[in-house]
Amino acid sequence: MDFQELYRNVQGIVRRCYKDYYLHLWEYSDWEQEGMMALYELVKSRPELLQDKTMLYRCFKTKFRNRIHDKIRRQESQKRKLDKAPYEEVSEIGHKLRMKEMYLDELVAFRSAMAEYRSGLGPEEYKQYERLMADERFKGRKAMLRDLSEHLRDFNPRLD
Repeated sequence: MDFQELYRNVQGIVRRCYKDYYLHLWEYSDWEQEGMMALYELVKSRPELLQDKTMLYRCFKTKFRNRIHDKIRRQESQKRKLDKAPYEEVSEIGHKLRMKEMYLDELVAFRSAMAEYRSGLGPEEYKQYERLMADERFKGRKAMLRDLSEHLRDFNPRLD
């Protein structure tokens, strides 16, 4: 049995994964290529699967889905968000865009500003800050919110 014929037996799994999952900038040909590589590696490492088609089908399905899940994890990893291509047609993926989250560089700057604010607090103010973060009510809450808002002016466009 040649490789193309063997691949046609498991091609349905690749097609199904293509419909179920989204990978950034991947076309169907990329999915097919990944499926062929997974099949080749599987047959090379376990040649006895060529004798048992059902076991080959099961092993391929597991191996291929695990590869896709790894690619998705890598794609969605917070530290790799800046590695993505700078442009992608919005009409194709507009339904997947999240508008309320910060970009990685903004998040780093925000955390730094919050750490700077915390370092400038006295012991009593720090306790109040902890209560503020826990969404508790206390005397001086509004004043602390105003002070924090002033400190984080760069992150709130309405204050400019």
